[in-house]
Amino acid sequence: MTGQREGGAFQIVPRERHIMPSSLWTHDFLNEMRSKMDPLADAVVERLFTEGKVDGINRLMRTLVENDDLPASQLPPYVMEYLARTQASVPKLDPEKLRQGQEIFDLFGPEVMMILGFYSLPASYAARKGVQVLYRTGFLQKRPVRRVFETAQMVVDVMTEGGMEPDGRGVRTTQKVRLMHAAIRYMIRHDTRHPWDAQELGQPINQEDMAGTLMTFAYVVLEGMKALRIDLTPEQQEAWLYAWLAVGRILGVDERLMPTNVEEARQLTLLIRQRQVAFSQEGVAMTAALIEGMQALTPDILDGLPASMIHFFLDQDQWQGLNVADMLQVPKPDWTAIIPQAVKYVCEVTDWVGDNTFLAAKLLRFISKDIVEGMLLVERGGQRTPFYIPDHLQDRWRIKPGTRAANSRRRSETEAANLAAAAQLQSAAGQNDSSRKVA
Repeated sequence: MTGQREGGAFQIVPRERHIMPSSLWTHDFLNEMRSKMDPLADAVVERLFTEGKVDGINRLMRTLVENDDLPASQLPPYVMEYLARTQASVPKLDPEKLRQGQEIFDLFGPEVMMILGFYSLPASYAARKGVQVLYRTGFLQKRPVRRVFETAQMVVDVMTEGGMEPDGRGVRTTQKVRLMHAAIRYMIRHDTRHPWDAQELGQPINQEDMAGTLMTFAYVVLEGMKALRIDLTPEQQEAWLYAWLAVGRILGVDERLMPTNVEEARQLTLLIRQRQVAFSQEGVAMTAALIEGMQALTPDILDGLPASMIHFFLDQDQWQGLNVADMLQVPKPDWTAIIPQAVKYVCEVTDWVGDNTFLAAKLLRFISKDIVEGMLLVERGGQRTPFYIPDHLQDRWRIKPGTRAANSRRRSETEAANLAAAAQLQSAAGQNDSSRKVA
């Protein structure tokens, strides 16, 4: 673990009962943002419907969910135009600052993914209004491991070197996520059987909720690393934020919701949480499904780890003093609760004998790497290849050879099957063309 240590154990900030709006963002402004969506991506999905392709949305969703890439043969020309426009909108980035942000993931990738699963995702389910969208789609409830996979895969894609280049894997993944958001918005807003209450909830996947979700990657991960005593320098923290703000722009987050530094990111996160965190049955259900999904990635002996880690991060919300884990009805922690506490204890002890956190780092990596290896061994479904981590990261993180071999074998099998299916489609299309010419 590198960086500057402030000394002592991680401290929870005392409860702040009355959180004032930031000088940068006000309640009135964020209320307005709850009515704003994403005109560019929404127009693509709207066109599918207005052209009379009633089942177009469902086909688009299947294409997006079941494929790693965006297959041109299955997408209308205006969807391809959307991809070209959003790729052209990738901001000119400072390569050194981006490299510094991505280097953090190189060093602490397993820990970052553990924080995402045990802190960022359950924290987002605590937002009473925003969680309604996830609950309505039902993706996580039906396939509890899916959202864990999709979230982690996006992080790997954008935080790997080269991922944010114009044709990088991270850019493609982010474009796909943005289009999926638009498709979900369309389906929810046009669901006549279960009308969406926009006056109460705001528009589905609105700009405030998009900004809040972005902050779970850009800022909450930094707080999670601090809680686990992974100490980053201020420069490293700013570089991490910088990389994620680039992702946010490709996702279509309003520029006015983009913080310019970590302190502003803290203020925005603080204000959104103060506005949105509240009990909901939907949040409880989504958290239960998340815990079930994470248990599938850990050995049976560590079945209690997901609940214990969520309690570790959310027992006392560091901004408002709420017990968010209890609000989400997370099961009581079992013996595995000693694991994060042991990390803190080792760090405290080593503070007395010098800046040596080797033992804590080894313990944390042992647990987090186990989760990553579990992800590499689980099927993702559809036509998607198994969970993908570049070889150089698997080398750095010392992923077990057996796990790597099994993942590589299944990737090859899936890719071969996809190529065969594409060839069949192309052959069928050729036969149809020939038939039309004869006719």
